[in-house]
Amino acid sequence: MDPGTPIRESLRLNADTAELERLIAWLDDFCERHGIPEEPHYHLNIAVEELVLNAITHGRCSPAEGAISIDLTLCGRELDVAVSDTGRPFNPLEAPAPDLNRKLADRPLGGLGIYLVRTLMNSIENQHVNGENRVRLRKNW
Repeated sequence: MDPGTPIRESLRLNADTAELERLIAWLDDFCERHGIPEEPHYHLNIAVEELVLNAITHGRCSPAEGAISIDLTLCGRELDVAVSDTGRPFNPLEAPAPDLNRKLADRPLGGLGIYLVRTLMNSIENQHVNGENRVRLRKNW
């Protein structure tokens, strides 16, 4: 296949934490089949798992069946990731950054995962359209 030809794959998940194992297996398989290096592979896993877990635990997706979709597009050395869910509106770009100068015991729970998503990916965009949260991530190496 021509290295400039985009490779696209999709996965649909139920809003259920039992789906996380299937998600990670799918991401790992995609990265291994397409020779994505260890670091961007690891970053992809963290970012996508965090967004999916947030949709499952906080999004109140309705209906839960097929509520989350992930679309991966690989073109050369760039991954484009779209994560959509039917949960309540949430914009990860508006989540406050955690205070990393405070001791862990003194920090409020939450916020670190979204911070990692924003830090590990090259770009992140968010929309809420037709009742869906749509987050688009890009990672290149």
